[in-house]
Amino acid sequence: MMRSSASKIFGLLTILLLILTGCASIPTGGGVGKVDTNPSADAGSINFKYTQQPPVPNADQKTIVLGFLDAANGIADNFQVAREYLTPAAALSWKSAQRTLVYQGEPSIVAASSSGEFNAQVKAQSSVDVDGVLTPFRSGTVESLKFGLVKVNGQWRINSLPDGIALASEFFADLFKSYSLYFYDPGFNYVVPDVRWLSGKGDSAAIGIVKALLKGPANYLKGAVASAFPDSTQLQADTVPIENSVATVDLTAKSLLDASPTARLQMQAQLLTTLQGGLNSVTSLRMRAGQDPIDLGSDPQSGNKLKPPSVASRQIGVSNNDLVYLENSQAGPIAGLESVAALHPSYPAQSYKHFAEGGSVAFLDATQSSLYTVAQGQQIAQPIVNQKLTPPSFAPSNWVWTAAEDGSGNVYAVYPGAQGGKPNPVVTLNVDWLKGRTVTSFRVSRDGTRALVVSVVNKQVQVQIAGILRQDVAAESAPRDLASPSTVYVDGSLVNQGYWAGESSVVLFASGKADVTPIDVELSGDSVELPALPALQRLSVGNTPSELFAQNSKGVLFQASANGWTELPVKGIRDPAFAG
Repeated sequence: MMRSSASKIFGLLTILLLILTGCASIPTGGGVGKVDTNPSADAGSINFKYTQQPPVPNADQKTIVLGFLDAANGIADNFQVAREYLTPAAALSWKSAQRTLVYQGEPSIVAASSSGEFNAQVKAQSSVDVDGVLTPFRSGTVESLKFGLVKVNGQWRINSLPDGIALASEFFADLFKSYSLYFYDPGFNYVVPDVRWLSGKGDSAAIGIVKALLKGPANYLKGAVASAFPDSTQLQADTVPIENSVATVDLTAKSLLDASPTARLQMQAQLLTTLQGGLNSVTSLRMRAGQDPIDLGSDPQSGNKLKPPSVASRQIGVSNNDLVYLENSQAGPIAGLESVAALHPSYPAQSYKHFAEGGSVAFLDATQSSLYTVAQGQQIAQPIVNQKLTPPSFAPSNWVWTAAEDGSGNVYAVYPGAQGGKPNPVVTLNVDWLKGRTVTSFRVSRDGTRALVVSVVNKQVQVQIAGILRQDVAAESAPRDLASPSTVYVDGSLVNQGYWAGESSVVLFASGKADVTPIDVELSGDSVELPALPALQRLSVGNTPSELFAQNSKGVLFQASANGWTELPVKGIRDPAFAG
């Protein structure tokens, strides 16, 4: 979903027009929209309510199917009108929350070969599963929904249908919103966002957020992150009142009363960080066991203190065929690092810790077929050889990662120096879902729990995120697998490199000879084009998409600015990279 300032302005003008005209124009398809400035909603938000049209007498099968699809915006009352299009048995068995298929344009209803069956064909844009995880579809994807119909008291009704709803994109934008649920890394050092699309606003949204958080992380993060809440924890009742910016959350008493003081503080911090991030109306939290107050002992850590530390402004690069640090447009040697010029380094990476303070560096050779690592005070190691590899990426734990590009599904993690008495330990993960794919980019998030993977299969690019599963909760624990991935970008635009640009944002691009336009993709699914740069070859991304450096085919370095790109005065530096 590419963001467009023009479309936003058009949407605001449309809303204003509806208010001024009192909704004088009634749309011919879908539900009738009402603008409701509900004071319980978030500041600045507008609640959209829709009314649906029930079946008309003697309607034919196509009209019944279209009417049912049009009534899919009846989320507020659990689709009471939509169920009128179903037989009594189907109305009871239909699981409306199982899936939300988001489509564009008008559905096309065609009769199937079987008598009494009809297919609704829609131009699918994305799909949201029962947990709120959104998966985008490639442009031009058409999905067919099969409906069976029978007559009930002389009227056509739907007796078989897929679970879930199909929702026009304009209704989805009004009725759903993306929220970041926060979980912990296994060591409970950092919070990690898990982006979900949930319906409802104000107090209703708060209920959905809390329920989703208590249910646990999405599949692509299971095993990679932790929750302070035991699995048995539930809301005492379906209510999360917000008064004077204080959210009151009543949880099942046993989970809280049995928890240690430390665990209670972690619960409070996790829940408060999630609610504050998603709802402007919440600034503090009252968490209770049933309806009884609990003693937290001290104030929980704020969400900002639980966020991974920002990366330093220092970059690593290659100058005169050797590794250097680059900062404030000044290049200098890396103290304590011997020359690696004879190895013809490319794509260098640096640990989060400065090399002279016990940090590490890694790089590929000129052909990208060998990985070299160097830890402070250690000899240069060559742990991986004779394979085409992706540029290396450091986790905060100091493990450095790279992936084979040969379709084997092999991903490598190396610990520079020594760990557990073993010099330069190497872990090889043979990842099933990467087999048969050409992996072109593999980068670890700055919280160390997620991998951003760009791969190609059958000439189709996929950008996915997968949780990193570790042997245990220790910060420097060896990895053991990658979780099943979640897809975040599948647009037709060719990309081959991806970079983390914050906790919930990535920057994508593909090098080229002409103008190259990087794309800032939010994990919510939104994306925006960044300024184009002729012959863009390399990117280096700091803490946000605005902290962006680039290198063109002539080796000239640029920095992103308000007016596009500004050429840097430093010369002779290539392959710059921030920590990570």
